[in-house]
Order: sequence, then C-alpha cells, then structure tokens
Amino acid sequence: MSLSWLDRHTLLVHPRHIVLDRKPWRGPAQRFTAEVPPAQPDEADWQPALAAATALLATKASTFGRLKIVIANQFVRFAVLPWSDSVLGDKARLGMAKALLRNSLGEQAEHLSLALDRPAFGLNGLAAGIPGGLLAALRQMVKSRRLRLDSLQPRLTSNLASCRLSVGDGCVVFPDDGWLTLLGLCNGNITLLRNHRTHAEPEQLGAELQGLLAAEDAAVDRKKVHIFSRDAWPKTLGDWEIEQQMSRLEGGAHA
Repeated sequence: MSLSWLDRHTLLVHPRHIVLDRKPWRGPAQRFTAEVPPAQPDEADWQPALAAATALLATKASTFGRLKIVIANQFVRFAVLPWSDSVLGDKARLGMAKALLRNSLGEQAEHLSLALDRPAFGLNGLAAGIPGGLLAALRQMVKSRRLRLDSLQPRLTSNLASCRLSVGDGCVVFPDDGWLTLLGLCNGNITLLRNHRTHAEPEQLGAELQGLLAAEDAAVDRKKVHIFSRDAWPKTLGDWEIEQQMSRLEGGAHA
C-alpha cells in the first residue's frame, strides 16, 4: 500500500524558476527545479511560471501528498492597512485594502484576489493581492494532481512568519532577481512597505538599499536589517547592521 499521502511538498512559483521541495514519508528530502521562459507579449507575466510549475508537479510530486505554495513577491501587490478603531472586521478591512490598492494601481487592482493578515489591536495590518487568474489556475492545478493544499501565500508573508518575533524592530529585505521588497517594523508594528522593480546590478544593489534605508530610517527605531538572500552581503550598510537569513527555498542543487 502506498503512503504517498504522507509526502509533503513546498512549491515556489517565481518568474524565473520553479522550485519544488519534496519530503517523502520515508527517505531523504528531494529538490527539483525548472527554468521559466520570458512571457510572450500576449501572456500575463505569471503564465509561463504557471506552465512550468504544472509540468514540474506532474512529473515530480506525489499523488495525494500535501502541498504548500509560496508565490514570489514579484507576482504580489501589497498594502499596509493603517490601524483604525472605526475599521474593524473582515468586511471593513477588505474594503480599505481594495481602496488602497485601487488608489495605487488603478484598474489593475480589479484583477487581484485579496488576502488579509489576522488583525491585532492597535497594529497596522497587511493585505496581499494575487492575480485572480493565477490563484484560480494554481488551485485547479492542485486539484488535478489530487494534492491537498495546506497553504498558499506570498513569500513575504511566509518568510516573515519565521522571523517576525525575532525582528520586532528594524527592516526585513528581499532582494530577488531585479526586484526589491522592504518591510519596516517598529515594536512589531508594520510602519514601512516597498515592493518594486530595481534596475541595480547585484554589485550595486547594496548602495541602492543603503540609500533607501537612509531615506526611510524614521520609520523604524532600530537600524537592523534582516536580509533573505542567497548572495553574500556585508555585516553593515552604513549605520545599519545586517543579519542575513536563508529562505528554505533558496540555494540547493538541481535534481
């Protein structure tokens, strides 16, 4: 009798590569990767990644296993929900998130499926918008493979859960293939969020990040940066202390 339903998988959906970590119920963990071609002019930017993820799951995932999906920050749009005692409850917070994203993105916001973090009294919240077409296609992919979906969340949310208690005050940074995500925390409260394309070359990214931190240092009380990156970073950037962390889906050999 097969016990493949005990296998656990984690899938990273990224615009340049797909990573599938598989932990069989018995035996060593395995890692599989696939490159993602550039999107064609008539395609949404996420469609090539979806096709590559579907093909990788079809050949490397266990039927009936459990699956966690992590979506790269490039495919997600975020908004900080300012705390207000007049905006309570899921409906009111969702309305605020829609208004904030519509203000910053225009019509693009209408095509996003929104998820909100769990509210905490007196603290700002975080909303994440994932393209509705991508979300629906991922769910259909999971269903067709007869996998059990444990979670589906942005990389920012996934990694932040693993370090938020230890960060408390300072910044969390994700430099990722021409994209930069920056989150500022003050006593555990979100005070700053940037999620945008960067044109800096890898060797110049430190200078760009240092400039961005200098411009935003009033948003945090402690000049400490937790960087999730597989590249080498110095111990400091100007007055900022650097602590480098490795995402579980970064690094590793191709299988």
